Amino acid sequence: MNNLNKNGDLKLPALFMMGGALFSMHFGASSMVWPMNWGKESGSSVLIAFAGAFITSLLLTLLAYIALSRGNGSYSKIANRVLGKKLGKFYTILTIVILGPLYAIPRMSAAAWDSVVQAFGLNPQAKLPLIIFTILFYLVTYVFLISPGKTMDRISQILFPLLLIIVIIVVGKGLIDPISTPVAKSYEGSAFSYGFTNGYATAEILCALIFGVVILNSLKEKGVSEKRMSKNIIRVGIIGIALLTITHLCHMLIGASTGGQIDLTYTALYTEVSTQLLGKAGGILFSVALFFAALTTAIGMTSGCAEFFLDITQGKVDYKKASISILILSTIFGCMGLSSILAFLGPILDGIYPAAIVLVIYYALVPNNQDERKLKICSYAMITALIFGAIDTIYAYGIKLNINLGFLNKFYEALPLSSEKLAWFPWTMAVVIIGSLIIICKKEKIEDVAS
Repeated sequence: MNNLNKNGDLKLPALFMMGGALFSMHFGASSMVWPMNWGKESGSSVLIAFAGAFITSLLLTLLAYIALSRGNGSYSKIANRVLGKKLGKFYTILTIVILGPLYAIPRMSAAAWDSVVQAFGLNPQAKLPLIIFTILFYLVTYVFLISPGKTMDRISQILFPLLLIIVIIVVGKGLIDPISTPVAKSYEGSAFSYGFTNGYATAEILCALIFGVVILNSLKEKGVSEKRMSKNIIRVGIIGIALLTITHLCHMLIGASTGGQIDLTYTALYTEVSTQLLGKAGGILFSVALFFAALTTAIGMTSGCAEFFLDITQGKVDYKKASISILILSTIFGCMGLSSILAFLGPILDGIYPAAIVLVIYYALVPNNQDERKLKICSYAMITALIFGAIDTIYAYGIKLNINLGFLNKFYEALPLSSEKLAWFPWTMAVVIIGSLIIICKKEKIEDVAS
């Protein structure tokens, strides 16, 4: 079947199926479960919180695909251009390992298991069933990963339609017949900054930087030429993120409509909401939906991570071996359970995320982004974001472990926006502004000399 039109672009049916597959990979356990929790905690301020979450978990995700397109390269290549080969390699490997087998991938199976426990009333302390479930989950994941170029097709043809039907049932019932009316938000500070910083939790920007390789391989498989590649990546990204925006908003509205009546969070909250909306069958339906959501994200992440290691080793580590290694590590960490995974590695994700935001914004929005002077400014901005992200991570672990870090605690708490977990932002912006002014001044001096 010919998937291309006369211009060499994907035809609408193929485009929408790939956009749907992209949505499915991003939707995952986190993007399915997190927004409802944000809505519950935001209550009557849900739309303001959504505006903040929209920027970090949706808009910047779309910009990540545009960044890959405009940067003419994979995640590792565009990062290496900015940070240099050694630091770029260190940063990308760090983010891939965190996003992949240590945190995000095992989080998928762990979240799916939590929903099974809630829906079927199983013993949450039992370890053997968790281990068996985790092993089976990643065996199924591997089945979808046998041929890298076919990954998107398998997701779009099998998992996306099933996932979409289940989500429509739950969301439709929640919007038509809400549980209660929204109450005041349950947290201090602005709803916008709450949504903005909690958007980090979904790790969508880093996912996009990884999924870009999966999409690229699929487009090549369908016959899209290099000249038309950028346009088609962006079109697929727009459709996928548009679908994700709709589900985020709907789930946040449903969470807000619980009216503070359900004292649960994340997977347990969604399971209980589904049960109240649809009865006992609702909880089971949610478990099925979450399983497929988590599975699609695990497939996309594992495939993207395997392609990354194939790229940076220049083929020395083949796709199959990389996939198996990633899934083995994911199985080991998945057996820890969701709460342990989130507590153990969550702060590290918060630390590495700001630099990824800088990288994405630079390549997506800055004109002539291959200019050496502009790349240097981006490099300083990313390093600044990394430094303050690292301080944020150390501070967070100090609080978690009840360790008094003395001067570092006082220093961090005195930083502007530290209470909102945005201490990196003003300093990174200062570096960008100073760097830009230096370039302008040097340019003016050169022009004066020339004249």
